[in-house]
Order: sequence, then C-alpha cells, then structure tokens
Amino acid sequence: MSDERVIEVSSFIRSVWWLVLLRGVFAIVLGILAFVWPVATAIAFVWVFGVYALVDGAFTIAHAVATRRSDPRWGWMLAIGVVGVIAGVVAMVFPAAAGAFALLVLLWTIAIWAVVDGIFGIPAAASLASGGAKTLGILFSVVSILFGVLLAVLLVTTPLSALIGLIFVLGWYAIIAGVVLIVIAVQARRAAGRIDATA
Repeated sequence: MSDERVIEVSSFIRSVWWLVLLRGVFAIVLGILAFVWPVATAIAFVWVFGVYALVDGAFTIAHAVATRRSDPRWGWMLAIGVVGVIAGVVAMVFPAAAGAFALLVLLWTIAIWAVVDGIFGIPAAASLASGGAKTLGILFSVVSILFGVLLAVLLVTTPLSALIGLIFVLGWYAIIAGVVLIVIAVQARRAAGRIDATA
C-alpha cells in the first residue's frame, strides 16, 4: 500500500472512529434503560417505530400518487403506504398495546420456531454417522423443543413476565454490543495513531 493510501486510510479512521464510539455509548445507555425502566423503554421503541412507519408511509403514498401514470405498481405502493400510516398512527396512539402485541408475536414466533426446529433436527441428527456429533445434535434438538415448549407455557401463564424477560435480553444485547463497539472504536483510533507515527 502506498504512503498516500495509508495516510488516506488513517485520515478516514480518525474522522469516523468517534461515531462508532458514540454508537457504543448509546447502545450501553439503551441497555441500562431497558433494565431500569423496561416498560418505558419498550414504549419508546414503539414510538420510534410509529414515527418511522408514519413518515415512511406518507412518502410511499406521495411517491405512488406521483408515479400513478408511469408505474403500473402504484396501487400496491399506495396500499403499502396506507398500511404504514395506519401502523404508525396505531403505534403512536396505543404505544403500550402495540408494543406488547409486537413483542408477543415475536415471542410466539420464537417458541414455534424452536419446537419445529427441534422436531426436524432430531431425525437429521440421528442420520449422522458420527457418534459424538449425533449425540450432540439430538441433545440440541431436544433442548430446542424444551425451550420452545417452556416459552409457550410462559406466554400462556405469565405473558407479562415473558415480555419483560425479552426486554431484559435485548438490554443485555445492547450493553454487550455497545462494549464491543467502544472497543472497536478505541482500537481503530490507536491503529490510526500508529499509522500516523510510521507514515
């Protein structure tokens, strides 16, 4: 790599590393908020989705109307835009109900997927020739089925606890992702400094 190219890369890293750092900090703050105020955090997510769906739907409707003479798909685009606007309005008017419904759908999808994946995984694992891989595959499939059944039972018996549990999982994910982003940003900044020192 030429010296000019090295300097360009170093300059680019120095100009963007703080954005990655900022994303990491925001992710950690979001994760902490998920633990401190789980319901408020979920409602905030729904509000963000509501605003996005409303704006995106409005732009899609405008685009459909503007291209109605040249684009034969304009009717579909109009329908998608209307659905987006309705979803955004519902999410903003009833944020708690919309958030709970969305999270419940997600959790039921995970539960059903885990059970189905486990059921189909058992014969697939049993067909393996290796004893160790076969045992682990069957064990993983059984655990997947048990997880799906347990999640379904929790959703039927204590749906609120299941929803809050999912928010906590998302909170942990945000914190871990934030730490990783901060580490990447600091390493990138140090790498840029080393490049500058050797250039």
